[in-house]
Amino acid sequence: MPDPVPLATGRALFFYTPHQDDESLWAGQILAHHALVGREVHIVLGSDGSTSTIRHALNGIESNGWWGGSHYPQREGIPAPLDYTAFAEARDRELLQAAVQLGVPQDRVHLRVGQRSSTITVADAERLILQHEALHPGAGHYTTHWTDPDPTHSALGTALRNLKLAGQVTDARWVVRRSQIGTVAGAVQYDAGTYAATARQMAKAACRCYGAWHPPESYAIGRHSVPADLDWAESGAANVIVKNP
Repeated sequence: MPDPVPLATGRALFFYTPHQDDESLWAGQILAHHALVGREVHIVLGSDGSTSTIRHALNGIESNGWWGGSHYPQREGIPAPLDYTAFAEARDRELLQAAVQLGVPQDRVHLRVGQRSSTITVADAERLILQHEALHPGAGHYTTHWTDPDPTHSALGTALRNLKLAGQVTDARWVVRRSQIGTVAGAVQYDAGTYAATARQMAKAACRCYGAWHPPESYAIGRHSVPADLDWAESGAANVIVKNP
């Protein structure tokens, strides 16, 4: 069967994902749709995701509700203790696999190894966005909403809002997490039109990459962390987007 994703010839679009999974949870159908119409879609990682408490679960220190109990690293082939670096690298691998399902090749996933940290400030997020705008003038810039309760999510959203209001970027959009749907002003369901069914399937496949369990390569970190949100995203529920700051 031919791949429905064409070669990218259209204007660049950058999605600034706070952590490795947010692109699939809140923007999977959006990114898939843009890839399907030929946009040059990029995913830029805002933080390394290393401080998730799932690292403690994999190291056998805490139990995990989705797993249904505790991990036993030696028996399960987990090279414990997984340090922050190894854990972040495992999360990166999940993101890279998910991105491919969204029509984003791995060379357009910007992991920012050596530059990133466990969080990001508004000022650093502004600089990051402007770097990509300088390389691709007029590009689309999408990220999470500025009122998102997670500080890394809100820092990226606030930075993009500041730049849009200042006229330093022309095309800006914000996606809304499931728990905020119905409370964020100006939020609407994203409509992929005739591409909707294919975009939903691609987004579903991306979510499944966060459930792969094959130590020491993959640890289903996304599934351990946000199983209900992944269920929601896999269900085909529409992404929700804000078009104006």
